[in-house]
Amino acid sequence: MDRGLLLLFIFLFFFALERLQPQMDNSKRSKQHDETNIKIGIINTVLGRLIAILTVYAVVSFFEKNNWGLFNLISLNTNMILLLEILLLDLTNYTWHRLLHNINFLRRFHNVHHTDKFLNSTSALRFHIIEIFLGNIFRLVPIALLGISIEAVLMYEVILNGNVYFHHSNIKIPVKIDIILSKVIVTPYLHRIHHSIKYKESNSNYSSFLIFWDKIFRSFTPQGKFSTSKYGIPGYNEEGYQKFYFLLKQPFLKDDTNSSHK
Repeated sequence: MDRGLLLLFIFLFFFALERLQPQMDNSKRSKQHDETNIKIGIINTVLGRLIAILTVYAVVSFFEKNNWGLFNLISLNTNMILLLEILLLDLTNYTWHRLLHNINFLRRFHNVHHTDKFLNSTSALRFHIIEIFLGNIFRLVPIALLGISIEAVLMYEVILNGNVYFHHSNIKIPVKIDIILSKVIVTPYLHRIHHSIKYKESNSNYSSFLIFWDKIFRSFTPQGKFSTSKYGIPGYNEEGYQKFYFLLKQPFLKDDTNSSHK
């Protein structure tokens, strides 16, 4: 199946499921919420794919063709190399996400995602296109140095985005199942902590796929310590701040109170 169609199917699955089995009352979200996030998602799908082709895909193909990079120089089982590549891509993504929260310039763009007051599957689409561009540039360094294969990059893209749709979704999961899943991957309950309106809680749980990066690097906040059910950023609660065109220009506003979020 085409990778784009597979991701669309995964998104639509969670989009439908959260209407049948919601964790939070769907009526609490604004009328424009889903529409705004989907508009941003369409821009990111079109421009993001072009950016990836011109950056990550181009570099990976070039390095593979010339047998450059660590994994092109060592002899290991193909499946073992693929597993290591996936793990290192996930670590790279964790590192990037942590930088987004701790460098004010980057935080300006990432807060387009964090000003969302109601979490559901469409929240997974709500990223500023410049954040996506910068993220691709950041990933070029480890991808090039390690010689990560195009197969691993494409596979991880599906795994990552599929899980991002999952852990942003507004689905109610039985507690026992969530406890089991959250030992390995990021679940909706764990990621909601990351979207807390409280600064300390939002500056934790950076992992997007495998949860153990947060545990290794001591940025993990368990569900039992989650003290609020409010999401977003203080000062950005008015509906005007949730509109499509405002979100596009938000990072460039001089009075950007969201860059501190304390």
